[in-house]
Amino acid sequence: MREMKKILLLGAMVLSVSTLKAQVSYFGNEATNIEKLKILKNTTTLFTLTYSDYSELAKFDEAIKKTWTITPYKIIRPEELAVYDKLERYSFFYFDAYAETRDTITNANVVYTLKLISPSDKPKQRDESIFAMVTLFPDIYTEQTVKEIGDKSGARRSIKKELLNSLYNNAQFINWSPGLLAGYLKQINDGLLAQESRELDYQFYNKVRLPKLATETLYVPEYVREVFSLQRIKLPTSNTAQEQYNYKLKFLPFKELDSLILSKTEGIKYLVYTRRSKDKIISIYDSKDDKIIYQKFYFQTPEFEMDDLNDIKKVVKSIK
Repeated sequence: MREMKKILLLGAMVLSVSTLKAQVSYFGNEATNIEKLKILKNTTTLFTLTYSDYSELAKFDEAIKKTWTITPYKIIRPEELAVYDKLERYSFFYFDAYAETRDTITNANVVYTLKLISPSDKPKQRDESIFAMVTLFPDIYTEQTVKEIGDKSGARRSIKKELLNSLYNNAQFINWSPGLLAGYLKQINDGLLAQESRELDYQFYNKVRLPKLATETLYVPEYVREVFSLQRIKLPTSNTAQEQYNYKLKFLPFKELDSLILSKTEGIKYLVYTRRSKDKIISIYDSKDDKIIYQKFYFQTPEFEMDDLNDIKKVVKSIK
């Protein structure tokens, strides 16, 4: 419990953001961040992982080293945050959650957040600037636990302490692995280096790389098939019939997929499915340089469907 009190010192503020729709968002040209970005670039970025992730520490280090160039970095354990919390020249990647209310229903969204803490003009206070967020897909137990903690009444600090304890010790994230982290960090790294911000409803496809899926294999994490198999098969939702996705697909568990993504000898194109609240985001990355080549946001359609693959093929055919 003592360790979690130390972690709390960094996460004492409840995260306050506008509705986040992009799977990876960054805020480099926001008015409040432009000057702070110069400070960020002169920090050492400290990455924290869930306690279970440290069994794969070498893989996570490999993923960060592959794509993170904007600052020097160091991976630390969560309880070490308190050591650096009051020191300047550090930025932090840590887990957090925020509430989103839609039609009187409150949902909890879990994120991996890049924060800079810097001195404030006000005595005995510090400024906290958020520069990026990765939207995570918690399993059903993690999602329920986060909601239950968020619904509790009591001291804000005590609730935050319990939340962080849960996220670091017990949480499971479905769209999280060393290989996937490399793709997430590449977007943040390059976006902040270019002093750009990603629109919250970001949708995109690469007109050169995406058409290659007509002849190349699209690799898909095994969790996508597992999630889909738990649902009833749904008919296409569009009014006009779509041609089914019949390009090459290959499902792989994370261990094999991470090895391919982090390989230095060849690149693969792989899909990431993220569910957030009642929505979903479908993304495709190219591990050759870890850049995103496709992303589509689906409003109030959280489950993975065959139409999601058909939509990819539709775009491929339109630009071939």
